[in-house]
Amino acid sequence: MKKKSTSHSAFLNLRVLFGLFVMLAGVFLALVSFGPATTGFAQGTTRAEMTLALAKALDISQPPACVPGQEMFNDVPASSPFCPFIEELARRGITGGCGGGNYCPSASVTRAQMATFLVKAMDAITQSEAFHIVGTAGEPAFQNGWHNFGMGNSTGGFFKDALGIVHLKGTILVPGVGNGATAFTLPAGYRPAEILFMPCAGSGPIAANLILQTDGQLKPGCAGAPVNCFVGLDGLAFRAP
Repeated sequence: MKKKSTSHSAFLNLRVLFGLFVMLAGVFLALVSFGPATTGFAQGTTRAEMTLALAKALDISQPPACVPGQEMFNDVPASSPFCPFIEELARRGITGGCGGGNYCPSASVTRAQMATFLVKAMDAITQSEAFHIVGTAGEPAFQNGWHNFGMGNSTGGFFKDALGIVHLKGTILVPGVGNGATAFTLPAGYRPAEILFMPCAGSGPIAANLILQTDGQLKPGCAGAPVNCFVGLDGLAFRAP
């Protein structure tokens, strides 16, 4: 199940997606303007060069380095400056190479191949992962007495969308005021670059807040909760580095 965005965040995401689509379409149109349809175009643009253009459009600036002896393609050694970008696009399902375990980095790109690149790149942009549900197998556990509020309310969880935005959800509860004790810890890749202090819904009229640390500790608190502190995380989001 994918998160339903608020109208404001959905509008912003649509604007960003549209901008990325225009960027990719611009790359395609600029290249298609040159050369015949069945051979290389853009004055001899190669598959390796096209990889860099798509990486730039997708904001892939520093993919993981290739490991010597463990390269994904026989003809793209780890020493090649194109290798990290080619392997990252392969991991994202945008390219599978040219067959036989090769990528053919120096081969010219045809219009048909470019169209395939663009369709797969747009799919990569618009896909988002499913929710990670706190407390389930393989996911972060609740800490310090925090747990789901229950009674049909949203369960604690998080996911990162295709734009690198981490979305939180859930109504969670702890006896007392909470005192900023860690409710659960977000894993690496889902943590902010800076400490975030975020307002959130609390116990009835009681003010609540959330401190999210760079090590992933999520620390809710309520001011003056009479018995229990419950906090709503739905709608909270931030960009992961």
